[in-house]
Amino acid sequence: MTNLIHKKIVKLAVACMSSCFFMASCENDVDAVKALGARVGGIDVGKDVAIYVSNDGKLGAKLTAPLMNRYLLDSSKMIEFPQSIHVDFYKDSNQIESQLSAKYAKYKETENIVFLKEDVIIFNTLGDTLWCKEMYWDQNTGKFYTEQDVVVKQHSPLAKIYGKGLEANQNLTDIRIFKPQPNSYAIIQDSSSLNP
Repeated sequence: MTNLIHKKIVKLAVACMSSCFFMASCENDVDAVKALGARVGGIDVGKDVAIYVSNDGKLGAKLTAPLMNRYLLDSSKMIEFPQSIHVDFYKDSNQIESQLSAKYAKYKETENIVFLKEDVIIFNTLGDTLWCKEMYWDQNTGKFYTEQDVVVKQHSPLAKIYGKGLEANQNLTDIRIFKPQPNSYAIIQDSSSLNP
């Protein structure tokens, strides 16, 4: 009988010890769990973000980025896209009119201006394309502008223009280059070959 009681006590002790080890191995560090949802230095971090912008209830643009940092303690409420940014501009809610991509972007909410840099490319569905190293996108006016070197390829008339400084609307239908550079060209159709 003593042997039977001894075996039960040993089994109970082994069961208690096993459950203690099991519980200890499954325990989460409370500080580590709190750190998962904490804002480091007043920064909200978003991964694989998609932001939709509407105008009068219609989809105006869709912005996607692999990483977004929103600085909450900054007085101008800056949002940074340090790994890249891509924006689709819509003619209406279902038809893309133009697209923008850059390796880096910084947006100041109080000014509604986006600074773009590193391989900035904008193109529209007509085949017009703009390349530059850096530019600004004023969301209030819907215009792009820069004082830097730019290259613009247009479909009509067929042209490739190198310049310094530019202002253009979001769909690239109105482009003004401030200082066209040598090596630019345009192919203009001869009006005498047109039939009346």
